[in-house]
Amino acid sequence: MNLLHEMSVAYGHMLATDLMNKAKEREQAAAAEQNEDAAQSSEEAKNTEKTEKPSELEGAHKLSHEEKEKLSGREAQEKNEDKYGDLPDHIRRMLERLEEMKEELDLVKQEVAELNAKIDHNDEAQKAFYDQRNQYFLQLQTQYFDMIKNVKDAMKEAGVTDMSVLIKVIA
Repeated sequence: MNLLHEMSVAYGHMLATDLMNKAKEREQAAAAEQNEDAAQSSEEAKNTEKTEKPSELEGAHKLSHEEKEKLSGREAQEKNEDKYGDLPDHIRRMLERLEEMKEELDLVKQEVAELNAKIDHNDEAQKAFYDQRNQYFLQLQTQYFDMIKNVKDAMKEAGVTDMSVLIKVIA
């Protein structure tokens, strides 16, 4: 019995060292591949039309430089910056807040409509909750219209005559 135990431990040790050696080999291969990829990406920066060799782990498709840029969100951020043109910062922030208020207004409007369709108007608790959400919607709507007026006034004070940006945000 003792002999079997010792053989089992020795075999286990042998398997463990073998696995460790294979893991080291894979790590070294991965490090070499990373170095290759780094060199390849620097070459790709010089020549963007050069196709890359897919590896086993990455599958058959590699993202192009344009696709990576699109996924990173830089393009959307640049578009967002260009959306308001050369407006002053305080007007930009007001327009961004106006967009947020519009999204919230749409969500609350949808919620109120769903509540109206679902609730039992004879149940006081449900009716009170519906009335509360409807009142919130009406207050938010009033704030939204006040904000539109404030943005329009701020744009006039800043000397901005092109109101198309405000119209785009509202529409």
